[in-house]
This record gives sequence, structure tokens and C-alpha cells, in this order.
Amino acid sequence: MLSANPERTPVYSSALIQERRKRILVEARRMIADVGIDGFSVRTLCRNADVAQRTLYNAFHSKDRLIALAIREAYEDVNRFLRYRTSADTLDGIIDRLIAVNTRNLKARNYTKAVASLYFSPTISPDIWNALRGMVFLNLRQWLDRLKRDDALQDWVDLDQAAGDFANTEYAVINDWAVGRLKDEDYVPRLITSVLAQVIGITSGAQQEEAIAMMRRIRETGKLPAFPKPVFVPDAPEAPEESGQALAG
Repeated sequence: MLSANPERTPVYSSALIQERRKRILVEARRMIADVGIDGFSVRTLCRNADVAQRTLYNAFHSKDRLIALAIREAYEDVNRFLRYRTSADTLDGIIDRLIAVNTRNLKARNYTKAVASLYFSPTISPDIWNALRGMVFLNLRQWLDRLKRDDALQDWVDLDQAAGDFANTEYAVINDWAVGRLKDEDYVPRLITSVLAQVIGITSGAQQEEAIAMMRRIRETGKLPAFPKPVFVPDAPEAPEESGQALAG
């Protein structure tokens, strides 16, 4: 879990402090969606959120950490209130979630570009980088664990390395789209076929055959697999708004 400030140990958190923290993160997400990372100004954020810059840096340590926390918590919030119809430990479930999350990204280019910019930044701190990778791992972990239990992975596969490779692949395709190298209509198909190619490489037996069959159908028909739409559960406490909160997954 990414801490707000690694140099400060929280000793007390009042309702007022929690409300201020939430206000800062909500405003940070709005600014990321509106102006992206290049136009993100801490001074403007502090003015809009009605907090002092010193207060913000005491709470979040750095601009990058603030942005990473805003992104990570938004991702976790949205997924907490989404109910998919496919199982998270199946290939269908992985592809379903990738299509759903990245289709939402099409409506949030600035926000998505901010994620990719952070991920590939040469100066990003390891814990922030791992927090962004963790958003991909949340989607993959149950499926990879099942493959290992079922002996459906190639015998040379290291599970943690495979998960990291998936994260690198997903963020690379996301970045290509966010900076304009991929057209909107090519973004999600390229992501899915890139992930499937990796699945084919690390799996064996029935799981590999399923991935190959899915890849062939996409190539032959030009269409991605169709799944029932996930259900957003708005009656849960403090359910977030969906706009601008889709990321890698």
C-alpha cells in the first residue's frame, strides 16, 4: 500500500483531516483529467482545495506521490463498486476487465496519460512505481495463482516476473495511445492482442489453446470478445463517480 508520506508517521487522524485529504485527492483527480500532468500545478491545487502548500507537502511528501495516490485510490474505489459477470480467475475474466477498464480510458486521455507518464518516468520513486504496477496486479493475481495451482504455466515461468511483464506491456500500449501513436479505434484491440500474445507464451495445455483460439477469432473477425457489461453498484457508501477514474487493469 502506498503511504501518503514515507517520512512522517501518522499518529492521529481526525474527521477534519480525513475530509481535507479527500478534498485534496478529489481536486487532484479533477485537475489531472482537465489539464493532464504537464499542466498540473500544486499552487492551483492548493488554491482550489483551500489548503496551504506546506500542509499539502506535509501530508503527501511530493507532487508525484500525491498524483500517484489520487490515481491509485480512484482505481481501487471504482473497482470496489463494479461487479463483473465473469470470474477473475479465468482468461475471459482477465480480457473482460481489460476491455472494460481501457474502454473507459478513451474518455479520460489526460488522466490516462498522467498514469503512463508517471510509470515511465526515470525519476519515479520505487514505491510509487510499485503502486502503479499494483493496479495491474489486482486484475491478474487470482488468474495467475490459479494457473500455477493447475500447472497451466510453462515450467520456466516466474509468477512475479510474469506479472511485471504484463504490467510493462499494458502500460506501454496505454502510453502509445495516450501520446497519439495509436488511433482510438486501435487502442483496445492492440492492448488485448498484446496481452494474449504474452498469455500464449507463458501458458500450456488448455489455457494456451484457449488463448490461441481467442487470438485467431480476433484476427479473423476483427472483433473483440463480447462480455456482459459490469454492473456499477451506486448504493454502496460513498460510491465514486465513474468519469476520469479508469486506468490500467
